[in-house]
Amino acid sequence: MFASKYLKRPERNVHPEVISEKARLTYFWKKKIMKVDSSLKYFMKSISNLHVQGAKKNIFLFATPRGGSTWVMEIIASQRGMKYYDEPFNIRRDNVQKAGFFSTWDELMPDGGQSDKIIEYLKLLEANRMRFMNPPPFRKNHRCITKRVVFKIHEIEHLVNEIKEKCNGSILYLLRHPVPTTLSRKVFPRLDHFIRSPYYRKFFTQNQFNSIVEIRQNGSRLQKGFLSWCYENFLQLNHLDSSDWTILTYEEVVLNSGKCCQYLHDNLGLDDLEIMFNVVDEPAMNIAMSNQETIDTLKIEDSQRRKRNIVKKWEGKISDEEQEAAFAIFSLFGVDAYEYDSYLANPRHLHFHDTQTILQD
Repeated sequence: MFASKYLKRPERNVHPEVISEKARLTYFWKKKIMKVDSSLKYFMKSISNLHVQGAKKNIFLFATPRGGSTWVMEIIASQRGMKYYDEPFNIRRDNVQKAGFFSTWDELMPDGGQSDKIIEYLKLLEANRMRFMNPPPFRKNHRCITKRVVFKIHEIEHLVNEIKEKCNGSILYLLRHPVPTTLSRKVFPRLDHFIRSPYYRKFFTQNQFNSIVEIRQNGSRLQKGFLSWCYENFLQLNHLDSSDWTILTYEEVVLNSGKCCQYLHDNLGLDDLEIMFNVVDEPAMNIAMSNQETIDTLKIEDSQRRKRNIVKKWEGKISDEEQEAAFAIFSLFGVDAYEYDSYLANPRHLHFHDTQTILQD
């Protein structure tokens, strides 16, 4: 964008050799300018933050992509002295590529054998040893001096408890209904890696695995999204000890935001509840990734109506038959966190008795 502003296209009706030479020079200088632009960006990041780890545990927020994790991360990052790392394992991002620790999704799978390297990477980030990974200066919730970190992570589900122990962290696990999550996602980049993984294969009978492969090959986009959602969540839901995690659902945070802020404040040892109350109704910084309907919904002035619309906005987007076929996938994974024809999670994942009432009012 910076480069294209200053570089012009070659003129028309010019001798082909001249055009070729101009095109070559244009490409050369464009690459140079982009390199300078990128270097300046990383330099600004590297000098924009001084982090000295305090006594409180860092927070590791695990969630599914498009599951509300950016919004929840920002609520936590509103606290004074809090720093955030936004998807430090997303290999599609240029800063993660620059870090040079991981270049493929397979390296982040259980079969990759990279658990020690993953822990080392997190500890380096905590110690501010890779300063170019710092949040961009001038962005919301950026702070020059910090003493605590919230990491937003969409991968390495198998290492949640190992990270909790080896990085001395607090775990926050966020769930969101699989229908709106799937409808919001453009790609499911790790689905094939899950299916190929010997580690995950051991959880299924041959018949179950055959059904999974059939859905991957011939299922609807909604079914494939459910398949990815299940792979990304069934370890946390069924196989990992979550007794000391802080667990929330996106829908309850939306509908019962005040009580959920109090819950986060108390469980994670956050300092300023008033600030959390002030920012909880602000849209996340990745709002540009949302469609126009979502953006219009966020403009509704009546807060209760706005919250109900956010939770129900996928209503009518898919048929009952599509939803029923997608939810049948849950049985392959033994998952029941959400149920067919319900907007909210299973009651055992909810914390406040009036959440259902707020949705219905």
